[in-house]
Amino acid sequence: MNIRRGGRRRAERVLASKSKRWLKKALVGSSILRLASRLTPPSAAILAYHSVEETPQLTDPIFGASTSRVQFENHMKTLARKFRPVSLDEVLQFAQAGRQLPPGAVAVTFDDGFADNYELALPILNRYGIPASFYIMVNAVENGTLPWYCRLRFAFHATNKMEWKDPVNGRTFRLDVPEERRVALQLAWDTGAKLTGSVQDRFIGGVEEALGTEPANAPHGFMMTWEQVRGLRKAGHTVGAHTLSHPNVAQVSVSEARSEIVESKRRLEEKLGEAIEHFSYPHPALNPCWSNQTLELTREAGYKSAVLTTSGQVRAGDEPLALKRINTPSDLVQFTLNLQRTFAGR
Repeated sequence: MNIRRGGRRRAERVLASKSKRWLKKALVGSSILRLASRLTPPSAAILAYHSVEETPQLTDPIFGASTSRVQFENHMKTLARKFRPVSLDEVLQFAQAGRQLPPGAVAVTFDDGFADNYELALPILNRYGIPASFYIMVNAVENGTLPWYCRLRFAFHATNKMEWKDPVNGRTFRLDVPEERRVALQLAWDTGAKLTGSVQDRFIGGVEEALGTEPANAPHGFMMTWEQVRGLRKAGHTVGAHTLSHPNVAQVSVSEARSEIVESKRRLEEKLGEAIEHFSYPHPALNPCWSNQTLELTREAGYKSAVLTTSGQVRAGDEPLALKRINTPSDLVQFTLNLQRTFAGR
């Protein structure tokens, strides 16, 4: 009886999932959301990406959820055919001065500076004539090392240890229990998000040592080289700053936040030989990831725009140093629906 009941519930879940997907496809194919967007004030959307991988399943323990190369190409093909790709500078001028944008204006952004941005995403962007902005985590590119939150994800995935003791609160977690392992990783992320520079490095190294793991490595590195970053500019794309060591700048001291915001800009300008005008707020863990204080720090540093992980559309008159972005689900139907709902004001 219980077996039959369990099978029936699974069948009901499958049916509900198929029905939900059918409804999404029907909504995307209809004109309802497009008509609704005409009744709302003009707006733009900024897409947020991180990594584009040939086979994301192989690197999920490192990057988390990446977009596959095939899925990313489908996204860009959809942008080129159904929406209007624009540069971040055009979105900034729209937010700042109300410059007119075409209906369905979408800007593409990437955080962190992973090598796959150059190797896999760049050729696709160029093929469809889509401008993009790439926000560089300076220390990771400078040293060729993975961002600290990726190192933690990999360490907690790869360890054979049965326990881990949090050095901050002294709590011991059983790593053979999936939920405890998940909570332990989250707490380690929370701690790392409040640290910068060498202090952050020591904490991450201590966790790796306690878990008996070595940092993940790749034959040609996970991060872009400076030559590849310069190649983005040569191809006509925008390069912006994403701090030095990827802390949550709203969760560190003012002096640490200023150093991360100002120094990442200065070092990028030194490497590229041009002004860096755009910034992306890291959001590795904890909330919020920005504040009125950090907004003023970006303004003092001379940035013209800054993007958030907060979801939403961009409207004329929005604060240019706190521009919202939207997530990019891999599924093409959901991706298209998210954009259509954004322009409809949902």
